[in-house]
Amino acid sequence: MKKVKIDLLKGDITEQDTDAIINTANNLLILGSGLGGAIKAKGGDKIAEECSRHGAVNIGDAVITTAGGLKSKYIIHAALMEFDSPIIDENISLSLLNSLRVANKRSLKSISIPDMSVGITRFPPEICANIIFTVIKNFIEEENTSLELIEIVLWDIETLHIYRNIYKVIFKQDD
Repeated sequence: MKKVKIDLLKGDITEQDTDAIINTANNLLILGSGLGGAIKAKGGDKIAEECSRHGAVNIGDAVITTAGGLKSKYIIHAALMEFDSPIIDENISLSLLNSLRVANKRSLKSISIPDMSVGITRFPPEICANIIFTVIKNFIEEENTSLELIEIVLWDIETLHIYRNIYKVIFKQDD
């Protein structure tokens, strides 16, 4: 298994300078509110135009665009849900796995992943963290990846603590 560094940090994912950041998207790739809205506001309309040209995707798909004016090079839009619909855990798993595969296909070295349970998704962070770390662990173990750094970027300290505790369990690490 390749050694991939996994960092957990509190911050704004739109400010990360990794090769790519993941956007929790709807299947229409509309950058409306939440993270998508922040990406459009900070990165510019070019990102939304690229998404619009791509068109609708299936739930679980991942689409890469440029990052406009953001520090990262790319945005990988992970289609978690249909527009204005709730998500289920399988959608998080599949869209994250496909996002990691897109990053790998582009030979990216680093990626930032948001808390995929915030905003309109309203998914419990404990469950989301478990899903995210399980997908990452399996991906690293099963696929020959170009990734060297995976950042999990969280908005608040409370969620960061939840993710750290679950990380320790999934990756069997002590304090």
